[in-house]
Amino acid sequence: MKMKLYIIMLFCLMVGMYSCYDDDTTSGRKEVSLLTITAAHDTLTTSFGEELVVNHLKIEQSGEELPLTYEWAYGDLDISGGAVKPYPIKDTLHVVSTDPELKYAFRELGTFALRLKVDNGETTIFKFFILQIDTEFSEGITILSRDDAGKGRLSFMKTLTKEEISGGKVPTFRTDIMEIANPGMELENVTDMIQQGGRLMVSSGSNGRIYNMDSRSFDIETATSFAGKFPGANIQQFVAISAYSNMHVLSENKRAYVYETDVDELLVLDAFDGLEVDAGVSHSKPVFINYGTSTMYAPSTSSGAVNSGTIFTNYDIVNACFINTYLYVFSTDKNDPLHIYIPRTSASFAKPTAANTVDYQSSQPIGMDRNSMTVGTKVYNCIYYTYNNEIYRWDPGRQLPTTPSITVPTGMEITTIAVDPDQKLLYVGLYESGSTKELKGCLYIYDADSGELLETYDNIADRPVRVIYKERV
Repeated sequence: MKMKLYIIMLFCLMVGMYSCYDDDTTSGRKEVSLLTITAAHDTLTTSFGEELVVNHLKIEQSGEELPLTYEWAYGDLDISGGAVKPYPIKDTLHVVSTDPELKYAFRELGTFALRLKVDNGETTIFKFFILQIDTEFSEGITILSRDDAGKGRLSFMKTLTKEEISGGKVPTFRTDIMEIANPGMELENVTDMIQQGGRLMVSSGSNGRIYNMDSRSFDIETATSFAGKFPGANIQQFVAISAYSNMHVLSENKRAYVYETDVDELLVLDAFDGLEVDAGVSHSKPVFINYGTSTMYAPSTSSGAVNSGTIFTNYDIVNACFINTYLYVFSTDKNDPLHIYIPRTSASFAKPTAANTVDYQSSQPIGMDRNSMTVGTKVYNCIYYTYNNEIYRWDPGRQLPTTPSITVPTGMEITTIAVDPDQKLLYVGLYESGSTKELKGCLYIYDADSGELLETYDNIADRPVRVIYKERV
């Protein structure tokens, strides 16, 4: 999701002053020469440490062409309730230039207000811009992939600005992010990736390591192995944040841990101590599944943990997926695998009602298994899932489909699926093992409503593990 830009055009913040002097006219009054500023763009984007040049302004005077003075200054953008305030700069102004054209290398990251003050001795005018100071990696599609030895690769495609698009620039993937951001370091045996605010985290499945990065730059700030503290804690999946910076993770040893993202610490909640779980359901709330007991668990701030009780006692849980806050559980009767039961519940495991349950006798086995990858979209109120290297779409209230909605080219293996932050695009990571190219990983982007293939990016990764849209922070 592209960050919403609060763009303002404050042409009217002007102070006009008249002055009188003795001359030969009958009135003795001179007409004031008013100033106007015309700019091609009201939002400026630059990279940290790179010189920004602003020379696209047109400044005109209504009367006599008087000498002009300039002052460029910037400060924190003043936003209240999601809207930019009439005077958009709060706190201190930092003056950076008094030249007609701005040429300056900013060394702060974030979104600011930039102010140009122009004075001709008779009138003063102010022009404000939204100033975004980014790294070149601030926002865009990010792919975590791994080669045959488990070595991780980060591929990134920057989301272009309107100015870049109008200038003819074409979006492309960079596949050398680790070499640029973390020279000399390698990502070992990578298993998952997630963004949480300003943090980007990658897990390692061989030594209990979590790589914790600045999401704006891919700079690895910590790469702690927790194998010494928790032997066997080989992280397989980031499940979800429960509260504050508590990222719940699933380990290969069937344990649920909590990773404190701010302090780089791994721990076990008392309520989960000794509890075995087989899978995690990723969403805004963490949910875990024990297939053997047909029980689901979720952390609770009041009781430590809640579970699904007897809701699924008579059923084998096959898979589960969220659409918004609704949790859909795909299951079959333990005594009759053709009896399919899909109730709607929540992360607190409210008892499903008949009106919110699909319960039917199928003529064939369920076309889904515990290895099926699932993702929900609340915009189109559906769940996409994989089975036998095809992608199916299920709409709540209906029986499971028997034909796929998306098929991929022969020789392509689906390795991961996801949606963009707006939940209108479906990302599909693919691996073409028979390709002669060095990088055999691809990304296909589909319309999440129609299933239409919109974009393809070939040979931009190793075997894709996770695809996300890395959001601007």
